[in-house]
Amino acid sequence: MKTRLPWFAVILAAATLVGGAAMALAQKEMQTLGIELDEADPPVGIAIVELYTSQGCSSCPSADLVLRELKATAAESKLSIYPLSFNVDYWNNLGWPDPYSEDLFTRRQRAYATAMGSQRVYTPQMIVNGRIEFVGSDRAKARKAVEYALKQKTEVEIELNVKRDKVKRQVAIAYRLKGPIEGRYLNIALVDSPAANEVPNGENAGRTLQHANVVRVLRSVALTEAEGSVEIELPAELAGSAWQVVAFVQDPQTLAIVGATAK
Repeated sequence: MKTRLPWFAVILAAATLVGGAAMALAQKEMQTLGIELDEADPPVGIAIVELYTSQGCSSCPSADLVLRELKATAAESKLSIYPLSFNVDYWNNLGWPDPYSEDLFTRRQRAYATAMGSQRVYTPQMIVNGRIEFVGSDRAKARKAVEYALKQKTEVEIELNVKRDKVKRQVAIAYRLKGPIEGRYLNIALVDSPAANEVPNGENAGRTLQHANVVRVLRSVALTEAEGSVEIELPAELAGSAWQVVAFVQDPQTLAIVGATAK
C-alpha cells in the first residue's frame, strides 16, 4: 500500500495535538564524539540527531562539525546514530542564500518549537529523537543526549529494501515494520554529504563550509499497515553522488522518534 503525506502536515498536526507540551577541516582533524556506553549494558536504542543549521549563520560551522563527528562516531563504533542536517531558509535574505536550504525544514523546526512550548527558533539547534533540544555546537550535551537515546529500547524495528531505477531516476523503497505503528508516521530522508563550498557573502563570507548528511528529500507516510512502499524521484544533484536512505518512525502526538534505520 502506498501512502504519501508532506512532512510539514504531519508535524504541524503533532504540534496542535501536543500544544505547550569554516574551511573544511582536514580528515586528520576530525574526531569522534567519544560516546561512552557500559559494555555490560549494550545499546538497545537509536539516535536520530537533527541539526537545524544555515550557511548564513556564523555560529553554525562549529555545530556542523559536531554532526560530522557524530557521523564518524557511528561509522567507527557501529552505533545506531543517524545524523541529519536540515538547512533552514530564514537566513537566506541576510547576505547568502544557503544552497541546501528548504522552507519545509524551517516549518519543521517551527513546529518542533511550538510543540516544545517555545516561541522562537534558532540556529544551530540539535534535536535528538524528537525529545531533547540544545545548542548544536555543544559537544557535551550532544554526547549525553545520544548516550541517553542509545540506552532507550527501540519500540519499532524497520527493514528497508531500496531499489534505484537509473533510467527513470527513481528510488523505490519498500519497508517492513515490527512494533506498534498505529497513528504513527514513517519518515524517509534521502541524504548525502556534498563537497565543501565557498561562501562569498554573509556572516560566513570567505569561509569554506562542509556538511554531513544533508537532507535533500523528506517524505512522510501515514502508517496503516506494517508493510508498504514509497517511490521518490531522485533529485538531479544526487544522480552522480553517494547518497543514503534514512528512515524513522515518529509519533505525531509526542513527536518522539521510536525507531530508525538507514540503507
